[in-house]
Amino acid sequence: MSGDGISLDPEAARLFEQFGGMESWKESAAAGQNRDNLARSLLEEQRRLDKVRILLIQMAHTISRYLMDDTFAGQVPAEPGVFRHLASTITELSRISGHLGCAFIRFRGTPADPSIPEKYDYELLVGNTLVDISMAPRVARRCGDKMAALPDQLLSAFTVFADYGVNNIYIEIPDDLQRRLAALRVSLKILSGFRTARQTGAAIQIAAGGGSRTIAMVNDENMFPEPNLTLLAGVNGLASKTMAGLVDKVDHWLRRQESTSAIKKYAGVYNAALDLPKLKDQLKKPPLEMNNVKWLLKETEDESVSLEKVFIARLAMEQAAATPQKVVKMIKSVYGDDFAKINPAMLGERLNLSSDLLLAAEKHTARKKDLENEVLGNLNRRLDQVEDHVISDVQVGGDSGLAAGGGPAASGRVHSQVAELVNFYKGRATTRKKMVGMVHRTTTFKADDYEILAKDFRISVEDAKVLVDKLKGCFTEQGRFKKSGFQSAMEHFQKYEQKIFGFLWHHMKDAILPDDRVAFLNALQSLTARMDQPKRAFKVLLEDICRDPEKVQFSDNKAVMLTNLIVHRPDKALADYEITPEDIVLSQHNIDKMVAQYAAWRIDRDRENFFTKAQTIHNKLAEALQLGKTSEKQIPAPVLLNLERELYIFLSLVVCDTGKAILRSGVCEYGDPQSEIYHKKLSDEMMGGLLQNLRVALRGVGTVGSFADIAMLESVQQHNESFQRLKNDRQFRTQAKLVTEWAEEAIKLIKFRA
Repeated sequence: MSGDGISLDPEAARLFEQFGGMESWKESAAAGQNRDNLARSLLEEQRRLDKVRILLIQMAHTISRYLMDDTFAGQVPAEPGVFRHLASTITELSRISGHLGCAFIRFRGTPADPSIPEKYDYELLVGNTLVDISMAPRVARRCGDKMAALPDQLLSAFTVFADYGVNNIYIEIPDDLQRRLAALRVSLKILSGFRTARQTGAAIQIAAGGGSRTIAMVNDENMFPEPNLTLLAGVNGLASKTMAGLVDKVDHWLRRQESTSAIKKYAGVYNAALDLPKLKDQLKKPPLEMNNVKWLLKETEDESVSLEKVFIARLAMEQAAATPQKVVKMIKSVYGDDFAKINPAMLGERLNLSSDLLLAAEKHTARKKDLENEVLGNLNRRLDQVEDHVISDVQVGGDSGLAAGGGPAASGRVHSQVAELVNFYKGRATTRKKMVGMVHRTTTFKADDYEILAKDFRISVEDAKVLVDKLKGCFTEQGRFKKSGFQSAMEHFQKYEQKIFGFLWHHMKDAILPDDRVAFLNALQSLTARMDQPKRAFKVLLEDICRDPEKVQFSDNKAVMLTNLIVHRPDKALADYEITPEDIVLSQHNIDKMVAQYAAWRIDRDRENFFTKAQTIHNKLAEALQLGKTSEKQIPAPVLLNLERELYIFLSLVVCDTGKAILRSGVCEYGDPQSEIYHKKLSDEMMGGLLQNLRVALRGVGTVGSFADIAMLESVQQHNESFQRLKNDRQFRTQAKLVTEWAEEAIKLIKFRA
């Protein structure tokens, strides 16, 4: 393929038309003059992040031009300008904080939008900032007409990557790009000519340093043309014979190491060569890497990867060497982190792929058992996360085939051990239905049900029977929740904390009668406080909060409160509170650091959803202050007001960029007496609570903010008299007079930390 244009298949052409014909770039939610301060503040933060996303899109589009046009390997008039644009883009990315020294283009194959073919589902990532094809239109809408072409640029780049067979590209982001410019340009030109050279068997001719160079393709240890070894040769000026000798020596070294207990964890000769002391000091690492399986297993050089995981990656490459995207899918069939959101068709495909890995593992007699345990152990943990209705829709037959949703069997065999796992979780889904159903009707449990529960909870069958009886004892014959029954069962539930909390949260909370849900959620709070290892419960809660960020559930309030309880773990007295005391924001020494770090990573990686969730909560609060309750879920205003307060406390405990932005947006909104939130129909009745949210947001910014936030805090102080006029009530005016003091306290906290 050559030239500046690109020939699209019908699916890609349809997507281009879809993006081009989408609604006006002027985002309706951002257009009105009455927009609230919180939304405006979040929009500004999103636009700040959009600058990084735009750089990522431009970077991907520029790299795709080299892959699309093999003439870029030589002297083409357009190439110098394209290269300067890429160099400028990488330089800009090097100036952002948290870039970790690299960026990635990575095939994902699980599009959130079902209208997008999976072959175009790539993601661009630098640090914790991500952009994909579904996000690009939102970025363009926020940035206006000048960026209207972004979705088309991204789709054209992804089309090229899919056609080229890319599963990942690593891009180095050095602090000083100038010293790496020559290596970067050589790398791009090698990749530009690599595909044609692979097809023809010819060497790659590139223009470099005012002349030309001939770079022979380098084969890996399995005699396949390998782009990264070819890049290594080109960047270091190594001859074909020298590279062949290097590959042979490193391969022999790896084989010798594998026969000893001191085995090295390398996914291929290329990665080993760059890590061996005698070689890495002599070799310059290419600033670009393509289809290096290492980057499908981790995101930084320092991140550790288990030996078994490396072997699974090798198996995937052996099984799918000709289709790099399939390598990603095979690895995801064992290690994917999205099984909780998977659909039956996708699950069916992954079961087939994991079966292929098991069949391949049988050929490695020396490591067969370890590889089987790795595949089945990881698959078991991930099937545990699949929603019951999804697993129920998948039909399996050991070593025969698999069908999703009752359709024809998928291609490939389903390993008998995989089928055994799936059938267990299908049986568990049926048993769970009975456990939920017994709240409102008499339910008969059979021997199979108790055996499934025993296996699921890793207990005896007799203990499983006791567990069912204890759960039955939490409800009356009329289906009403019995607090006394739950309290008496608490000690028994604690024995199974790894499983029981997830079941009670996901399944039982929605079966509770509306009049009992507060009592039930309070009971879960008491159970959480008694847990020895609450991190699994924390993960359940965090995922549930943002499962559907454009909706608010009644249980969200308790979910965020429970996360506060777990993050601030040492203070078990919190279990007795109806709301989280805001003073815990100031006692950072009681934070469970491991939980907080996980939460910070997860929130920043999923920041778009958290921004949406914060906006949704506030919008629903405004709606409830006008109507008394939300129109959809009938959630009363006090619950929503408290939910927002709990969210601010949570984000004050978990220090992350997303949380800081949401807390600032809270100060912008509540720190302005003219904000609409203070002037709704029922705002007068809730004025004390609204000011409380201001105080918590101020404390949060004081705890996690920076000097740049002081001007915002000082502007809040200037509104002291206006706050006092919001309500003609002596007690309220006394409270409003404290606004200046609260803002000053936040300023002092920032200055003290500095």
